[in-house]
Amino acid sequence: MTPGRRSAIVALCAALVAVAWPIAAGNASGGDTADAREAARLVRRARNAADRYDFSGTARVSWATASGRRHEQLQVRDADGAVEIVAADGAAVIDDGRRTYLHERLGWTGALIEPAPGALPDPTRHWDLATGAPATVAGRPATVVVATRADGTPAQRLYVDDATGLVLGREVLGPRGHVQRSVRFETVAVGAPVAAITAPHGVHSGTADKLTSVPDGYHAPQSVDGYELITRSKHPDGVLLFYSDGLFTASVFEQKGELDWGALPSGGSDTRIADTSSRQYREPSGDVLVWQRDGVVYTCVSDAPSDVVASMVDDLAAADRSTVQSMVDFVLGPFGWH
Repeated sequence: MTPGRRSAIVALCAALVAVAWPIAAGNASGGDTADAREAARLVRRARNAADRYDFSGTARVSWATASGRRHEQLQVRDADGAVEIVAADGAAVIDDGRRTYLHERLGWTGALIEPAPGALPDPTRHWDLATGAPATVAGRPATVVVATRADGTPAQRLYVDDATGLVLGREVLGPRGHVQRSVRFETVAVGAPVAAITAPHGVHSGTADKLTSVPDGYHAPQSVDGYELITRSKHPDGVLLFYSDGLFTASVFEQKGELDWGALPSGGSDTRIADTSSRQYREPSGDVLVWQRDGVVYTCVSDAPSDVVASMVDDLAAADRSTVQSMVDFVLGPFGWH
């Protein structure tokens, strides 16, 4: 499987995993108002809902790219905490919370699983949480939880099912209020019998080795623009750093070598961050950027709005005096929704 093909499959299906496996709330206090505390309570309730309820349905994923808006339809089912997501072209993901498997034209492969993160930062340090107007998603009453930037503009909307606490939809918004990407159930049946979801026979899914520090030549800032370093892990060809600000996440993959621009997937756009050349990809579940410095290629993947990603990467690139350049892979489970 080529990196570009694998990235597209994982990014598409992981967008639905983000809804099927709800947001992890950390230990948020929820703010000082009754409404802020209610919003935080709904987020905490959503955290465990997928483990309590079996469900199946169809969902629509939508995201903005440099060439226009794209849409995909996915089939999803959850049984005993395991989730299976199938795209129209047969691409699929199975995730049981401990192992992840991907399916494409050549069959099933196992994904390398990252070490379980510890407690995430309190999202209320950086975001204001509030409830919005009531909504109906897939015929079910839901409450909207809105996270806003410091300037009062919304950054994310979650649609939380009133009856179960399941997240029925998610919207990530740019600074001008436009929806950069979204995923929402169109039909969903909760509580009906769902066939057991089992791992593909004979396919191995390993776990990355956790690191307490990174080897010489790699960089791991403890914080970048409000994102705190949660885990470090060793991969066969590099190291992966997992950051979170309590609401969104960023995964930074560092690999020694020279960046081969010609080998990168098509569809990216060239830009500049921290006064360096970069290439950006808009995927269903997040933005992807890569750069190179001193023989190390950096790949950053984040589910945050583009302006938040740009600020975080700018800080990261400046901290490492890096040169931002491109992207190769997508890390499943943004924001702990694996």
